[in-house]
Amino acid sequence: MLLVVGEALIEMTSESEGPFSSDQRFVPEPGGFALKEAVAAAKQGARVRLLSRIGRDSAGGWIKKKLQQANLELMLQEDSVFPTSLVVRGSDTLIYRMADAHLEPANEAFFEGGRLLHTTAWPFGLDPGRTSAVQTFREGMRRGLGLSMDMNYHPRAFRGDFMEIIRPYLPFTYLKIDEDSLEHLGLKPSELFQLATTVLFFRRQQVRLLSLMDEENFPLAADQDPEAIYGKFLAAVSQGAEPADALSAAMAG
Repeated sequence: MLLVVGEALIEMTSESEGPFSSDQRFVPEPGGFALKEAVAAAKQGARVRLLSRIGRDSAGGWIKKKLQQANLELMLQEDSVFPTSLVVRGSDTLIYRMADAHLEPANEAFFEGGRLLHTTAWPFGLDPGRTSAVQTFREGMRRGLGLSMDMNYHPRAFRGDFMEIIRPYLPFTYLKIDEDSLEHLGLKPSELFQLATTVLFFRRQQVRLLSLMDEENFPLAADQDPEAIYGKFLAAVSQGAEPADALSAAMAG
């Protein structure tokens, strides 16, 4: 089973390009990298359990309904104080971290049957959610689970030294990272080998699969969604596939 812990939020995406104005129309969708990757993995037939935190509001209720339709095993915490988190994507990206930043620790039932534990950079961004993420990863290590990280780091959603926080859990079993996150963290591609046994490095027109024994490039079309690809990849490796085979299948759809 694939265990996923991370952000579930509302993404408001502009239908038009150009500067922010009253003429822009924004379309809401359930979002967050963790949510998207969990849904993509479940669509591939993997058994997926998702731990996240939403507000006890209409936006959170809408997310919950969508996730129930996606055949996920849900452990959704509902916050009665903080509303569902929001990201507005247009000419600028506006981030309002609310309920997801107050994630509470995973309970015993979350880990039952788990083989691979996946999260994103976001839960490590702010306390008290950061402490809960650290506790969850520590327990995953204690149980001998494989660890996966989508390093979707963005300084606007983070306070503190991210690399120091995750250092006790390195190397991860699997890692997803893109060029923007690499630049924000001040890392070089050659340093990725220190972070994970297998790395999926998403660049403009390709995905580079990096491991200690091999390196392979896969062409990436403009309409292919990196989060969907990584979710499908996690579904395959959690079911025993080799990384190169899992990525090939994920890229093929």
